[in-house]
Amino acid sequence: MTKRTVTIRIETKRTELAASLFEEDGTGELPFDFGPMEEEDEAELLVEGRLVTTTNEVKLLYEESELSGMEGSVTCLSFLRANPDVVTMTRSGEVRTALVFEEGQRHICVYNTPFLDFEVCIKSYRVRNSLLERGRIDLDYIVEIHGAKAERCRMTIRVESRKELFEE
Repeated sequence: MTKRTVTIRIETKRTELAASLFEEDGTGELPFDFGPMEEEDEAELLVEGRLVTTTNEVKLLYEESELSGMEGSVTCLSFLRANPDVVTMTRSGEVRTALVFEEGQRHICVYNTPFLDFEVCIKSYRVRNSLLERGRIDLDYIVEIHGAKAERCRMTIRVESRKELFEE
């Protein structure tokens, strides 16, 4: 097992959609290529975290802050080396969840907060994971809290650290 302290840069772009992933027929179908994002909200977060690698699995962990609105929680992005295109984001602490990003697939998850629990649906359109080669994960997905408007999100996670970090 290898553990390294790294700098993590998280860039997100979000825009609301007039569609639902929680449709009655359960398909949650949206067009695959729905064009450029308009009226997007952008955010960037820079945090210190840990990259933990084993023979079978890779984990990128960081503590959430007041800026993200999830202070007191730890986020972990993980994937199996044998299947790097399925990325799981788990949160533990004040806010708890497990979100699965798998290209072309829809996953329903539960989000636990100190105030209430709610269902969240994720439909991933693109999952590009080059974390070990280039220090980068790109996610393009739709997220919807049951009963609220869906949002299209693009998230880029970059690990910025020493070159030897990616030579495994």
